[in-house]
Parts: sequence; C-alpha cells; structure tokens
Amino acid sequence: MVIQTVQAQLTAIDPEKKRRFLLAVSTGVDSMVLLQIFCQLFPEMQKEPCFSVAHVNHQLRPASAKEAAFLRQYCQERGIPFYERCWENPPETGVEASARNFRYTFFSDVMSQEGYDVLLTAHHSDDQVETMLMKMMREGRLRSAGGMKQQQPFHTGILLRPLLTVSKAAIYDYAQAQQIPYFEDESNHEPLYLRNRLRQQVVPALKVENPQLLPHFQQLSEEVQFANQLIQQEQQQWLSAFVQQQAARLVIDLQQLPTFSPAQRYFFYAGFLQQAEAFTKQPLNQKQLPQLLRLLDEKKGQWQLALHKQWQLRRSYDQLLLEPVTVPQKPAAPLTEVSQRLVLGEGIYLSEKEWIGYFPINEQHIPKKITNWSEFSRDLPLNYSSELVVRKRQPGDRIRLARGLTKKISRFFIDSKIPNEAREKSWVVTNLEKEVIALLPHTFSYLSIAPETDKIHYILLYKYQK
Repeated sequence: MVIQTVQAQLTAIDPEKKRRFLLAVSTGVDSMVLLQIFCQLFPEMQKEPCFSVAHVNHQLRPASAKEAAFLRQYCQERGIPFYERCWENPPETGVEASARNFRYTFFSDVMSQEGYDVLLTAHHSDDQVETMLMKMMREGRLRSAGGMKQQQPFHTGILLRPLLTVSKAAIYDYAQAQQIPYFEDESNHEPLYLRNRLRQQVVPALKVENPQLLPHFQQLSEEVQFANQLIQQEQQQWLSAFVQQQAARLVIDLQQLPTFSPAQRYFFYAGFLQQAEAFTKQPLNQKQLPQLLRLLDEKKGQWQLALHKQWQLRRSYDQLLLEPVTVPQKPAAPLTEVSQRLVLGEGIYLSEKEWIGYFPINEQHIPKKITNWSEFSRDLPLNYSSELVVRKRQPGDRIRLARGLTKKISRFFIDSKIPNEAREKSWVVTNLEKEVIALLPHTFSYLSIAPETDKIHYILLYKYQK
C-alpha cells in the first residue's frame, strides 16, 4: 500500500522517467521509509544515479551528529549521492521557522547546483491534520486552511509529498515489516512547540472521537484547496480588469467596479491586498482587510490607511490608491502668505511647472517652452483692474459661482471631489478689492463673466505641466 502510493505519484509526474529526485531525509521513520522505497524502486543506483539525499544537521540535540553519520554511511553503502549542511548559528527565538527556512534554502541550493528538479519530503496525513489545525488557530484564513499541497512549484522544479495521504501508523507498520532503521527525535515529545502539543494531546483525542479523522481532514483539505483555486481564478480576472499599475503605485477606479455580491467584494479586496503584499514586498496585517472594508463602507470621499511605515492605501474620491508614504516638505513660507501681483501685460512663473499671464486680448506673450502645457483661461471684460493678485487660499475665502450663489472655497472643493493634494496646489486670483475671480485650475468666478453688452478686452491665462 505505501510503496504503491509513492510509485503511482512518481509515475504521474515522471512518465518518461527523465526527472532527477532529491529526497529530504532526517533519519526519522517517515523519511527513512521514503528513502527505502526509492532504493526498492531504483535498485541500480551505482550504474545510473537518479536520486540523492539531502540532510540538514541542525545541531540542536546531542544525537544530531550520530544521525548524520549514520545517514552518510547508509547512502555511501548504497551508492546514493549525499549532501549535508550544518546549521551553525540557530537563533534563540523562532527556532522552528528559522530551521525550516534554513532547510529549504539548502534544498534549493542543491537543486540548482546539482540539477535536480523534484524535491520530495515525507510529510504524511497526521502532519497534514496538525498543519491544518495550526493554520486555523494562528491565521483563521481560508487561503491557508487547506494545509499542505501534495504537489506544488518549488524553486526551479516541484515539491512532491508522496506520503501525504498515508497515516503515521501505516508508515510505522511498513518500517517494522521491512525492518527499516530509523531514529526517534525526542524533541518531538516536548510540549514546547504548538505542533507537539497538538500531536500529543489534541489529535489523539480527535481520533478517539472519530476514527475517520484522517480521511475527513484529507477530504476537507482537497475541498478547501479546490475552493481556493476557484477564488484565485476569479481574483486574477478582477485584478487584471480593475487594478492598474501607474509607476510606483496601484490604482483602482471605484466607479468602474461592478456591483459585487458581499462575497465577491470580500475576495476582490482580499486579492487586492495579496497583490499589494507582492507589490510592496512587505507583509500585511490580517486586520487590514476588515479595516479597509469598514472604511469603504463609511462612504467618506478621502481617507488613508497605513499598511506599514513605507506604504499606505489612500482613497481620493473615486480612486483607491496603493502608494508610498510621502513626507510633506515644509514650504518656504506658509501657504496663506504666498502671494504675487500680476500686472496687465505680464506673465509670471508660479513654479517650475506653472505659469500665469494677464494680457490685453490678442497681445499674449507666452514663453515658447510652455506652449504645449495644459491651459485654463478666461476672457475678461474691460472693467477689470490693471493688476490682479495671485495667492494661496486663505480661511474663509469665498467664490461667487452664480448670480445668487456664493460658496466657501473649502466647500467647493468638497462638492467637486477635489483631492487634498490638488487643493494644496490650487491658486486663488483676486482683484484689488480682494474679490475672488478665479480658483485655478478649477473654476472662474461669476464675477469674471462679462455682460452681453461688454466688449472683451483681457485674457487671464494659466498654463501648467501635469
């Protein structure tokens, strides 16, 4: 049963028998059974080696050196290429995760250097139950609740777990029947780690409650993984259609989104945050998805959600942007104090990318280099003064939008859904009576409209580079 399970999976991934296999072996019963099965399936290793063994000596237990020496000799006697690496500087905390990263980095190195394209580990169905319970307890996320996959891409090839549907009891029975030598890792019985506590206390109790625990978890794993595949397919279609990359940021046009069901909406934004994680190369917090959904529900036109120190999500009315956090530079003078006089017949630069001119009609003098810049202009009647003032907005500024309608500029910005950064870049133009005649580049005052009997004599011309 055990050997047939392994053989069937090898045939499925390597029907032409051209692949080269790298076995991760620890000397525990699981990996020693896998190694012995390979010795049975490929008996003529000395003539044509098609698999090898990779072993990590973590140096965390007194028996580690003995186990490494045993495995080295075992492989040497059978003509099996053997690769070993010692873990020299284990950390004081996070040992499990660090050890796993060290192992898989070593396996990747061997695959690259020696030309192996399939890595095999001896994870079994009891390991799967433990993994799924740990993922549910630690993360509570559907995308990880399915546990380990039997086959997945890894480095330049694939990672195969051929024993994932085989129980630990069946592996012990096979080892005993075949008289396979192995070592027991005494640290697996220590309650220091969550996996060990689940293995020793929780899983046995669940098996007592239902002897079908392992096949039921296997079925659940398959269904969750299939469900995740369907969700990911939908997410990829949504993200391709509705998320655009613009330089160093991602942008969603909220008006273009379809009417999602609650489930579709949840997984669209879950997929977007996964894309954000890959885009920023920074891990995200599980709390950020419900925070994002709550902010979207509040219907506010503008808000920010910090993802971490360097990145943020920002809503700017109909856009949702993932962008770097920018540190605002302190202006040379307070914005409310920045003002310039604009004399009839002159043009002045407001910045490197902004220019404004005030001229008699047909007498404009526009610098050549700004000819193709964007333009916002208005013809003005004769009764305008020969001098205007250009400044930043001030508290209480009002603009007349119609004969009987005057509105605060701050309210105009809100009603027009003008983003905060565009508000700060705006310019106010007043006459010498301090009446606002233009809010550039957004609108002109009703005061700038000439009566039908007036002849138009002047033009106010604002040019800017986007």
